[in-house]
Amino acid sequence: MKKGNVYLVGAGSGDPALLTKRGQQCLQTADVVIYDALASVSVLNIVRPDCKLCFAGKRAGNHSKSQDMINQMLIDYAKQGKQVVRLKGGDPFVFGRGGEEAQALVEAGISFEIVPGVSACYSVPAYAGIPVTHRDYASSFHVITGHTQSDPKNEPDYAALAKLDGTLVFLMGLTNLPHIAAALMRNGKAADTPIAVIQKGTTARQKTVTGTLSNIAEAVTQQSLQAPATIVIGEVVSLRNELQWFERGALFGKKILLTGTPPHSRHLAEHLQQYGAETIEISLIDTVPTIDHALQSVDWSMYTWIVFSSANSVRIFFDSLQQYDIDLRMLMHLRFAAIGNGTACELAAKGIFVDCVPERFESRYLAEALISKLEPHDRVLLIRSKNGSSVLPDMLKAAEKNVDSILLYETKPLLQKKELLQAQLSDVDYLVFSSSSAVQAFVQMWEKDMSYRTKAISIGDVTTKTAIELGISIAATAQEATAEGISSCILQDVEQS
Repeated sequence: MKKGNVYLVGAGSGDPALLTKRGQQCLQTADVVIYDALASVSVLNIVRPDCKLCFAGKRAGNHSKSQDMINQMLIDYAKQGKQVVRLKGGDPFVFGRGGEEAQALVEAGISFEIVPGVSACYSVPAYAGIPVTHRDYASSFHVITGHTQSDPKNEPDYAALAKLDGTLVFLMGLTNLPHIAAALMRNGKAADTPIAVIQKGTTARQKTVTGTLSNIAEAVTQQSLQAPATIVIGEVVSLRNELQWFERGALFGKKILLTGTPPHSRHLAEHLQQYGAETIEISLIDTVPTIDHALQSVDWSMYTWIVFSSANSVRIFFDSLQQYDIDLRMLMHLRFAAIGNGTACELAAKGIFVDCVPERFESRYLAEALISKLEPHDRVLLIRSKNGSSVLPDMLKAAEKNVDSILLYETKPLLQKKELLQAQLSDVDYLVFSSSSAVQAFVQMWEKDMSYRTKAISIGDVTTKTAIELGISIAATAQEATAEGISSCILQDVEQS
């Protein structure tokens, strides 16, 4: 049996873009991921389809698994020869109990690696426009747990903290904010010392309330701030009005759940983030190459056109050519067609510029555009999904065109994402369906008695039709089946709301 390892990985403070390169590598090769509630769900979208996801459920006041249980899970999976990632919000060694988990692994003789993460103690203030150090205001910063334990011996030394000139950062301290402010003032900290409380920093739900030690508790209550929250105390807070940058954009404050394949969700997320949206990537489907080695036996000289029905088909096709040592020069005589701009861009990245793209990016429009270009001698090879729509080949055959298909891959539901989906669904503003397959997978994972108020957005008429047939209400359908089309659809809905 191969030897197992455990990686204690910090996922960053909320924004999935803050995941480190090493953390990404660990997740991509993991057999098992044991994740916290505070870790960004989107970072789990890069794991392998066969990776086992285990929710550790550690959140302040609501621990579904004890620390001892989590330690034992790490040990048990590693002893089975698994590559295990323990994914924690922020940094595993900054109030993350990573040290305790590492000690348990040492005692059990399990090899491990610590992968630091971007801690909330400096990233959350930065996203609020507050530098924790500044040459004119603070030459140091100090990180303190905001949890007040029942044992007075575990209380921070407020007398010492009150005398410090540097910035004070309290993590996990929202509930104890009145006590923290009062204790600092009681020990000599000026009542007019600037303070900021930042709710759910680096996410769409980020909200910042500023004030002074004397009035911050009342201000936070009035603004109904929620945990997790980061407390920043010191003169650097006064720089927020000048330096705030994150809380802007037409879609800031909007949380958008993306359900398509991992590559498509990543592309769409990058586009929506330009407008300030927080995207939650939970791919409910993925593409898997078929076992059939059909490309090895193709007589390329028989064909004059090759047609790709999705960006996924392009990626898998060229990967397969390389896998089976098929020379690209075998394709030099072919003309290329693509279902839409996204697929055309994937081909362009391979150095191939398409000869046919329909004005509307759906199978029937591609069929119509292609039929108008085909000569009697032409023969078409379709590269498509095993369980995809048959509209394109059916229309070509009905028009008496010579056409063959290679079913190079199939789309499969990722049913292990069910728990992730259900946990996030009640806290998103928009739910995006990028294909009928994603709708079908959603229906398999969605429990009909679960209520949610999110608005569903569809990429096109075919996807909308599937959703309606399966009992899913669609708030709006994109006019173009592209990232730009979906963004425009959501922007229009926001403006009208």
